[in-house]
Amino acid sequence: MKPPTLFSEDWKSFLEMSYDGIVIANHEGRIVYMNPAAERLEEVKKEEILGRMAKELEEEGIYRVSVTVKVFQSGKKETCMDIKGGRQLLLTGIPVFEGDAIKWVYVNERDITELMKMREDEKHMREQVKHYKEELDRITASEKQGLVIAKSPKMKQNMELLKRLAPTETSILIEGESGVGKDVFARWIHDNSMRAELSYVKIDCGAISENLLESELFGYEEGAFTGARKQGKKGLVEEANGGTLFLDEIGELPLNLQTKMLRLVQEKVFLPVGSTTEKMVDIRIIAATNKNLKEMVLKGKFRQDLYYRLNVIPIKLPPLRERKEDVFEFVQYFLKVYNRKHGYRKRLSPEAVHILCDYEWPGNVRELSNIMERLVVVTPSPVIGEDDVLLAIPDYQAIKLQRADMIEKGMTHQSAMEAFEETYFRYIMEKGLTLKKTADLIGLSESTLKRKLKKYGLRPRD
Repeated sequence: MKPPTLFSEDWKSFLEMSYDGIVIANHEGRIVYMNPAAERLEEVKKEEILGRMAKELEEEGIYRVSVTVKVFQSGKKETCMDIKGGRQLLLTGIPVFEGDAIKWVYVNERDITELMKMREDEKHMREQVKHYKEELDRITASEKQGLVIAKSPKMKQNMELLKRLAPTETSILIEGESGVGKDVFARWIHDNSMRAELSYVKIDCGAISENLLESELFGYEEGAFTGARKQGKKGLVEEANGGTLFLDEIGELPLNLQTKMLRLVQEKVFLPVGSTTEKMVDIRIIAATNKNLKEMVLKGKFRQDLYYRLNVIPIKLPPLRERKEDVFEFVQYFLKVYNRKHGYRKRLSPEAVHILCDYEWPGNVRELSNIMERLVVVTPSPVIGEDDVLLAIPDYQAIKLQRADMIEKGMTHQSAMEAFEETYFRYIMEKGLTLKKTADLIGLSESTLKRKLKKYGLRPRD
């Protein structure tokens, strides 16, 4: 039996049913065909694309990169990557020639998001913890450098001091509320020090269980405790040998470990759990806290000698509300970062920028970063407007109205401050956090927070 002959309408049906996106451009570079899969992957209607020049679509930002344009420029097959709506696309453009001239360009678009994810997961499974940390630090180093913004007078003064301190070996204590970027500045100090090419190890003293903290910090010998590895384990302090050890939230370090930490800070020696032989390390120590360590010393919650050893050079990072000149820079920075991360080209209206710069940002840079990512991802239109920002920061309008009411009533400065403070604490407590977590969030000691809550008749979660 003679096989059936394929006609043009058959080929078109095959293209329409393809799971891969298919786009065809003519000899001019004008898009003449686009299948349903391409519409789905690119999140556009073909009516917006057909009949238009690939070069124009690239210039207008509809395509971040046009593989069709690349084919016309090189005259050969081209492959590139693009991101659309958070999906990773592999684009392959193939020229079809008539003589020496390109007659058609056939573009195949494939969603490789899941493939890339599987490959990444497999890679992570193979890597050891140390290698993973080093790679992660290397990938994020350039982004963190962008977070070192210092337009305000207080931050300019801090940066001048840090530029002088970074090349030295002196210990540094970074103080500031949660979310101000203490870890970013610790990393900046390391990256601008003589140890920049060596290891940088961060230890979050508040994130590791007290029962595990000593063995995680100082390591342990074989048979040190039930469940210990036969060969023992190297601690994070030893991992930092030759480089920088960053002790984040040092105020959370239990008293029973502060003695061993003092020895490490003073003499650069430590004793692994279950060992009788001390080890020596060559490290530079940077510590950070959102607590008032001096007040903790007076209450007997922090060793005085350790405090003075860490507090050789104190750096106080002001909260975002005290560095208004930096807010605009952060807004622009995060807009660029999250546009690139999610494959968008969103921009802010002047009204939206005004609100973002006027807001007090109680959660500091971390809160601003989260809000900017939310605005980029959630806002449906290309322009992020005033209403979008007000929806993302619901308490902004309430605070603005309260300010106006205070002025209209002619309240004294003290009365206005108390009225605002009461509203502020009511809002904070609505988050339902424990006393400790609330104190950490807003940068107050637990005793001060208790006193404030009692004053306004408020109670934390048990």
